Amino acid sequence: METELKFSLSRDARRALERHMALRGNVAGEAATRTDHTTYFDTSDFALRNAGFSLRIRRSVDGDGGDTFVQTVKAAQNGAGKDGSGWRRQEWEWPVAREELDLEHLDEVPGLLPALQKGLADLQPVFCTEVQRCRQVLQPPGGGLIELALDDGMIVASRQREPVSELELELKEGSEDALLRLGLDLAQAAPLSLQVESKADRGYRLQEGDRPRARKAGRPAIDGDATAARAFASLSDSVLDHLLVNQPAVLRGEESEGVHQMRVAVRRLRSLLVLYTPLLERTSGARFEAELRRLGNCLGAARDWSVFLEQTLPAAEKDGVDANWIEILRLAAESKYHAALQAAKKAVGVPEFARFILSFRTWSRCPPAALASAAEQPVKRIAPWLLDRLEGKFDKRLKRSDGQEPGTLHAVRKSAKKLRYSIEYLDALFGSKAARYAKACNRLQKKLGVLNDLETATARAAELAGNDRLDLVPAVGALSNWADARRPPLLKKALKACATFAEQDPFWQ
Repeated sequence: METELKFSLSRDARRALERHMALRGNVAGEAATRTDHTTYFDTSDFALRNAGFSLRIRRSVDGDGGDTFVQTVKAAQNGAGKDGSGWRRQEWEWPVAREELDLEHLDEVPGLLPALQKGLADLQPVFCTEVQRCRQVLQPPGGGLIELALDDGMIVASRQREPVSELELELKEGSEDALLRLGLDLAQAAPLSLQVESKADRGYRLQEGDRPRARKAGRPAIDGDATAARAFASLSDSVLDHLLVNQPAVLRGEESEGVHQMRVAVRRLRSLLVLYTPLLERTSGARFEAELRRLGNCLGAARDWSVFLEQTLPAAEKDGVDANWIEILRLAAESKYHAALQAAKKAVGVPEFARFILSFRTWSRCPPAALASAAEQPVKRIAPWLLDRLEGKFDKRLKRSDGQEPGTLHAVRKSAKKLRYSIEYLDALFGSKAARYAKACNRLQKKLGVLNDLETATARAAELAGNDRLDLVPAVGALSNWADARRPPLLKKALKACATFAEQDPFWQ
């Protein structure tokens, strides 16, 4: 298993790191520099990449001119085909005699050969990297060994080139806590950004002439015998991976899906904090909740405008709203969307975002507990109590909702979403009954979501016709009339969905 943190390095960050005491003290051994020539292999249809593997041969030339060749396979932590952020990867390495694949070793990697439907003969070079690497082993104060590497070079694929300037921290011995603390220490001292894409990810992207794509969340897996505290750390890692792996799609992508997935990840992380509220010390949990709320609001503004442009306006035009009004609203909304998108990019692209990720990951491993005894119980024993609390909140909000005020149904929707996410976190402990309940919860959430999208669209349209855009008032009025006509049947469906879900028996009781 390879466990590492990777940062992209700007010139300012490099200068700050050179002055940082952590890199001058706690040194174990001499620094070494080498040049790595790495060739990545795959089939013509990228079968290995699509199954979650990367295969490479690296020729390393040390300072004395000696060559070594290493063949490596990497895969996401939880097996082939699962997207990950690069924090942990499975790794298999074999020394080889030359820059040619040793195919016999590939049989040692679970799941790799079945992925090669066209056979080993179809494996071919697809791209390469040339990197100068300076390595230094550090010995943190708490023990263990961490290899620090500075990489400078180039990724070359299909006549495309992309520079590499990275800092890698790889755990060689000791605990992940030491790695995270060092990473956080360096991120506090220098303007570092986490490098989410591996060199392999970037090479494939260059080869295909593509931009980073959004990725949906994987299913978190927890051990029922693990303590509630350990399960919290595992679930936090899973959601942080989902958040982080979509950062490139927001920063350099062209579609709005990356913003949507990051917003979903923020909501999932907030839901995890709500689920664990009885077990967490209030002050620290509230501090992370406040930062997540700020980030969610920033991403939410961009997402709301993208829904307005991509869903609301086309639906209104299809239902007969004059195309001239639609075009006027579209032009005004595009300006709002691009401004909100730039704000979202800034929020997830600044060094503070990297520090937040590292801080939360570090904190989640040993958060101050409000109920220490409960936190140390097996999660399968404590889970029904945690779910009871959320289900009780949902019931209260449902009873308070009169079905007329949008705000009350919005509160029901938010409670349903938190309950659904929490069930998905814990469903491995309960089997198929949990899956059925989660699907029913999801159906309710979608019915309420359509109604909420309508209310959000109306609010965003009114925002367009501010004091300085009175010319938009007629167009906004036309859209509001359309929304008023749609609302009654949507409200009826939402209330029916609420009544249906209220009949569900909590599977954990």
